[in-house]
This record gives sequence, C-alpha cells and structure tokens, in this order.
Amino acid sequence: MDPQKEKNNEEIKNNVLNEAEDKRKEKKLAKLAEKEKKLAKKAEREQLKNEATKVIEYISEDIKKDNYGYIHVKKIKEVMPNIELHNLEEIYNALLHIDQKVVSDSINIKREDVEAYDGTTTTTTTTTTTHGNVHDNVQNGVPSCSKNTLSCKIREQENIWVRGRIHDIRCKGSLAFIILRHKIYTLQCILDVKNINNDKNMIKWLNHITLESIVDIYGKLIKPTIPIESTNIKYEIHISKLFCISKTSKDLPFLLKDANMKETFEEGSIKVNQDNRLNNRCIDLRTHANYSIFVLQSQICQLFREYLNKHNFIEIHTPKLLGESSEGGATAFKLNYFDKSGYLAQSPQLYKQMCINAGFEKVYEVAPVFRAENSNTYRHLCEYVSLDIEMTYKYDYMENVYFYDSMFQYIFTQLSKLQKNKMFINVIKEQYPADDFVWLDKTPIFTYEEAIKMLIKNNKLNLDEKDIFIYDMSTDMEKELGKIVKMLYKTDYYIIINFPSNLRPFYTMYDEQNKQISHSYDFFMRGEEILSGAQRISDVNILIDNVKRFNLDVNKLNFYIDSFAYSSFPHSGCGIGLERVLMLFLGLNNIRKTSLFPRDPKRLTP
Repeated sequence: MDPQKEKNNEEIKNNVLNEAEDKRKEKKLAKLAEKEKKLAKKAEREQLKNEATKVIEYISEDIKKDNYGYIHVKKIKEVMPNIELHNLEEIYNALLHIDQKVVSDSINIKREDVEAYDGTTTTTTTTTTTHGNVHDNVQNGVPSCSKNTLSCKIREQENIWVRGRIHDIRCKGSLAFIILRHKIYTLQCILDVKNINNDKNMIKWLNHITLESIVDIYGKLIKPTIPIESTNIKYEIHISKLFCISKTSKDLPFLLKDANMKETFEEGSIKVNQDNRLNNRCIDLRTHANYSIFVLQSQICQLFREYLNKHNFIEIHTPKLLGESSEGGATAFKLNYFDKSGYLAQSPQLYKQMCINAGFEKVYEVAPVFRAENSNTYRHLCEYVSLDIEMTYKYDYMENVYFYDSMFQYIFTQLSKLQKNKMFINVIKEQYPADDFVWLDKTPIFTYEEAIKMLIKNNKLNLDEKDIFIYDMSTDMEKELGKIVKMLYKTDYYIIINFPSNLRPFYTMYDEQNKQISHSYDFFMRGEEILSGAQRISDVNILIDNVKRFNLDVNKLNFYIDSFAYSSFPHSGCGIGLERVLMLFLGLNNIRKTSLFPRDPKRLTP
C-alpha cells in the first residue's frame, strides 16, 4: 500500500477516534453539569426547607422584638414583668359596659345582672364597679374611662393582650382568621400581613399551629362595620403579635366545632357519638354546652348549701368504706378490706341518723354514693353525687316535707333568675333543645293511692284498686303520671307521699293506724324521681323488729341500733340525686351528660 495513503487513513482513523473521545467527554461533562444542577436544586430545596422549618418551629426569646413564635410563659414575664393579660370572659364583661349590643341576640344580658352575678353594685353617685380585671368609674349610672382599665383601653383602641384556645383557623392569601375560645366565649382575630408590624412568615407559622393550641395575642379590639355571626363577642382583634404557649401535639379525636353541633336525629347530620365523647371526656368537656352544664351543677350545690346553712344545718362527712351495706340488698359493692369484707356506701343513711342521735339536730352532706346496679339505662349510674339531708321535726314529718319543697323552690328560682344563668341555659338548649322546666308556687302533693288512681282513671294502668298497696309503680308508669300531672296542673314538679311500706327500706316508719302505708315521700321532676325520703323509726324496739323483718343481721347493725337506745328525737331525711336533678331541669336525655366522668356498669375510665 502507498505509504502516503496509509498515512492518510491513519490520520482519518485518529480523527474519528478523537471526535468520539471528544463527544464522550462532552457527554460526561454534560452529565456532570446536570448532576451539579440537581445537587444545587436539592441544596436550594433543603435550604428553603430549613428556612421554612426555622419559621414553623421558631422559638421566641423576646416578645418585644418578635411578632410570633413559640414561647414559655416564664419568658413572657421576664421580658415584660408588668404585662396585663386578659381572657375572653373579662373582655365580654368589659364590653357590656361599653355597648349593650356587643353580645348575640341569644345572650341578652343587662349590666346590672352582671353586677348582681359578680357581687358588684352600681349607684347613681360616683362609685367603682369590678368585673374580673375590669374597673370602671360610674357617674349617674354611665361608665366613664379610668386610666389603664380594660374598658378604657378598648374605648381608646389601645393594644391589649388576650389568651385563649384556637377554636378554628382560616388562612386566605395574606389574611388569616382565628376564632379564639375561652369557656363559652368566642372572639374573631384577624392577621393581615400587610400591616406594618407583620410579615408573611407569620402566616406560614400560623398555618402549622394546631387547633386547640393556646395562644397569646396582642392587638387592637375593634368593632367591625359588618356584624360577626360566628362568635358571641361582636368585636374583633386586629393582630400585631401572636405567640403559642402550649401546642396540641396529638391529633384530636373529634373537632370541637362538630362536638358543639345541635343534637339532632336527622339522617346525615354531623354528630360525635356518646362513646367517643366519653372516651375522650377531657376534650368533650371543652364544648360550650358541657361547660355550661357543670357551671349550673356547681350552682345547685352552692344553692343547696346556702339554703341549709341559712337554716342552721351542719355539713357532715360520713365514711364511704363500711362494714355492712347501708341499704341492705344486693346493690352494694363488696370489697376486700384487709382480712375481712367491706362495702362501698350506698348512702350516708345510718350515719346521718347517728348524727341526729348525737344531738346535731340538722345535718347535710354532698358526697358520692355507690350502687352495684347492672342497669345500662339513660338514668342510672353506679356512682353519683348524693345531696343528703337529715333533720328533726316537732310533731309531724310533713313539716320537713314542706321544708324540702321550699328548698327546691329556692334552687329552681335562683337557677332561673340570674341573667348569667339564662345565658348558660340558652347555650345548653342551642345544642340540646328542650322545653323550659316549669313549677308552681304551691307544689301539688298526692298520696301514692291518689297517684295510682290517676293512672287508672286515665286508662294508663289496668289495676284493681284493692291491689294498690302491693303494686310497685314502674318507671314507665311514673312517666305517664308525669304527663297527666303536667296536663292537669301545668307543672313538671310534684310530690308523692305515703308509699306502701313493703317498698321502703327497713329504717322507714310506717303509719301506726295502717302498717301497709309508710310515712315516706318522693319528689318528681318531669315524671322522674329526684328525691326519696321518709320519717325514720326512732323507737329502738320498733327498729329492731323491722331489721329482723327485713332479714338483716341485728349484730352487724348494733353500732347503729345502739344510738337509738339512748333516746332519739323524731326525725326524717332524704337523698337527692344531683346529676338527675340537673338532667331533668335542663330536659336532657341522658344522665351521663350531667356526670363529669360517668361510672356505669360498662365504664370505669377515664
């Protein structure tokens, strides 16, 4: 082959190889550049993520410098030792002084009613009224602004600090709407990042705050031109600063706005079932209705104590661990008490009477009692709060019946009288609609015989009249009687006396002219028993005979029987179911709604 030609072929071959090598290098460089680009993008994403995390998890050390973040309450006080923090109830009460129309139509409260509730007064001369942290001078009934009071700050649109739970959040662009909640009070708060002091990071941070977290908000309380429908405080806060002092760290078992929904049995309606509520009772108790229920329950106990203390009663505290069941029968919880058997108290009955025999004259107790009844009904609990009374009388046990009646009249009136209570009742009825409880100034009283005859006459009961005193009125018949009484007497509240002796406990005194009839009484609300009581046997010999007649062991009751051997004043007493009174006053459909942490045959927790 021609050497020149061979040389040219070699050069061509080398050129081809070089071009291929160059292409491989270019491809490799392109891949390397792409990889570097991807790594740069990944690094950028990581940086953005880290920056976002810094925003989302931002912990503030100084609320003066920062506008948002998580913060420990101790840090707040360290930085601002003179900070004035308010809750929604204080704001609500302050606004009552400024604008009578700030509350929703369903909650119509007058200023004087709030003063009556809070124990304050307003006169026509210059004086001072106090409402939580609200202090206003009042001249001729018109509040004037006092320096540094909450009312004054609101009037002059100064910034205030407010604490509450986040009930709901809606974010839309540069705006965020927060519904703040405290007890039954709700307030709308608006975050607008276009404000001078706010920035877009506040919205990012707020988007990651969980419902029910507790926040401190700083801003101006302003009355909007368009009325707010979703809250019962008709002002709103324009947010300048927002700090979280406690974050919800676990998914909620249900939404509070769902748990606050009106109870309805319509198909497709939003509802949180009873078991879910009771399994998560701490969250369930945050609803407006539940808070209101237990405020009223507290008031019943206060009114009960107040009325009895005015009449020279002594509050006592009896043992709940007993060596023998207080009522007899199979409804006592038996337990091991070291080397012997013991029982949980079914009532303080024996000890109340022993206090009477000790010379206390009038006693009462507010305490739990225990019943081992395997009843999974809407009206039974295995543990409930009993309001117990025992007192002497002069000549006739009916003296005491009239006294118990006057006490209930007082409780019903006071529960309904104050506008603040009307607010709680209205809140409950918004979720659990019911007819108002009604009663008469003079309570109808029927004998057991008259009550049964009413049922027979109205074709609700098929019974021969000669069998009345061997008939035990059932729950269904009690309800039917309640309907009849409501129709005839226009009342939900009445009394039945003189039950058959065989239906009452061993310590109940019978009519000496007719031993079939006992000197007993039950009080009813909406056709259901809420009080049971009787004249007690005060003669030791009659008592011993009755203990034997009930097949009880006299020796086990000697500690009780002996107290009568040293003389005993004539006396009677009663036991009242607190949860049942409240349930029936409000017209609720289940006693578990009025028991803080219910105990029934299937529930021992929480």
